[in-house]
Amino acid sequence: MMTMPNGAVVNRNLPERISSVLPEKPQIVEVTDGIWSLEGFSIVNLGVMEGKTGLIIYDTGNDNEDGREFLKAIRTVSDKPVIAIIYSHSHYVWGGRALLDGKVDYTIIGHPGVNKNILESGGYGASIPELSPVLTARYLEQFNHYLPMQGEDAPISPSPIGSTDKEFIPVSKTVQDREILDIDGVKMQFFTEYHSDTDDCLLVYLPEKEVVFSNIYWPVFPNLYTLRGSLYRDPIPWMEGLRKIRDLAPEHLVSTNAMAVSGKAEVFEAITNYHDGLSFVYDQTLRRILLGETPEELRHSVLLPDHLANFPNNQFSYGELSYYPGNIYYYALGWFNGNTMELNPVHPVFEAERIVEGFGGKKKVISAINKAGEEQDYSWATQLAGYLYKVYPNDPEVKQITANQLRMMGQLTDASIPRSWYLGQANALENNINILHAVLPSAEQILESEPGTYVDLMRVRINPELSLETNKLLVLEFTDSETGAKFGLHVRKGVAEFIPSPINYYKSADITIALPRAIFARYYSGDINLQDLLTDQEVIIKGDTSEAALMLNQFDQSDTYLSNYKFQSK
Repeated sequence: MMTMPNGAVVNRNLPERISSVLPEKPQIVEVTDGIWSLEGFSIVNLGVMEGKTGLIIYDTGNDNEDGREFLKAIRTVSDKPVIAIIYSHSHYVWGGRALLDGKVDYTIIGHPGVNKNILESGGYGASIPELSPVLTARYLEQFNHYLPMQGEDAPISPSPIGSTDKEFIPVSKTVQDREILDIDGVKMQFFTEYHSDTDDCLLVYLPEKEVVFSNIYWPVFPNLYTLRGSLYRDPIPWMEGLRKIRDLAPEHLVSTNAMAVSGKAEVFEAITNYHDGLSFVYDQTLRRILLGETPEELRHSVLLPDHLANFPNNQFSYGELSYYPGNIYYYALGWFNGNTMELNPVHPVFEAERIVEGFGGKKKVISAINKAGEEQDYSWATQLAGYLYKVYPNDPEVKQITANQLRMMGQLTDASIPRSWYLGQANALENNINILHAVLPSAEQILESEPGTYVDLMRVRINPELSLETNKLLVLEFTDSETGAKFGLHVRKGVAEFIPSPINYYKSADITIALPRAIFARYYSGDINLQDLLTDQEVIIKGDTSEAALMLNQFDQSDTYLSNYKFQSK
């Protein structure tokens, strides 16, 4: 272990590994004439291309503060205005307004999927939009939200969370795969079929400059699975993108997160090592599945050989290798590992009770945890603590023992993602914080969506215990819509079917609630409760008010989610 300047206790190998792939201080790299890579100013790099009259920017930063810092740096090499922005993918799209510096005539270029992904899940990559609130909550756990800024649990990497000074400027020019454009005298070709951590990545090739801009070469091993949950990150298009870069044989490679690489031989070597690390993990995972290994076994058996593990950009200082093979297995074969003895397991709490009982009770388990810790068998100590905590979730001694094991695992890991989870939950167990299970969208987010979107999403809030005897159609009419938009929810014996056009539905409305969409948004997000909604002077109920209240009460109310903690301090 060693201690960082902010007090963070970390694996002693980590600082050296990070310094091998990231700049120690902000730097402006002149890649070639009229091309710069701004590195170390933020969690993301910025690519700058100089055109005849203005600048074309690749990525924008995580917020407008990033954008302003980037603009200051840009002004040291060019005084031309930013006239176009290219989004590499949907993760770093929030600093464009500051970069534009008041300019109103500009072009935003991106993959055809960027706008949709931002609208549905804020770019988090929800495979099921209804579960975006859970992804949002887990995003907080992943990126240091629950960690103190100083002390042994302090973060080891900057967090994209915090600033509210951010604005997504939607893509105004979507490009197709292999499309060629001339932007302000800069010829560029776009590739849309190659993905990394999102399915909306945009690789850009400047043939006259022999430069590639991309988000598929990272300073760390490809994060094939993120603990917050996301779309399946398919290694195939990721590897295909790396091979595309190799085939283009560029002189320079500018990346969203990694430091720029120059020299044909240097780019070739970097791309080959990175590709082969990914290929090894993917192919060996499939091979071992064919040999009969389960996800639980794969996390221990798929390991990089030394020649690939020693390549700096294949380090695991973001995610951990052990998470990736299982995710591939589940995507291909689902949760069943082929062992019929595990087809119908007992409830996890019942299992934990039997294990604790089998050890001889609470004191014996604590003794086993201490013994495992003394033998540096930290994973087993943590697993045992997990069983104990399930049985005694409110026992102060057990909570502290569990927190101690999580803290040790967090300090040992090289990877920033599991560190944040381990230490955040350790702090929660010590009564310092509450960790949310779900984070609802804000009223502003709801109003930015299509009018019927969140009426549709109310389906998954229906409580079957309260609605098994109901067969009624509830219609919500948005009075501030130009078209007088109406959307229905047919509550039918435990099911709520979304009706996009109630006027054409076979059943007529039993209750209609006419209201401004802004009030519905505040209700859905939890800013106001059901009583506030029904008594608002702008809300008109067509039908029996008590019946309207009864119907809406059959859905989970927002405060149910807002008070639903994964870990609660009190």
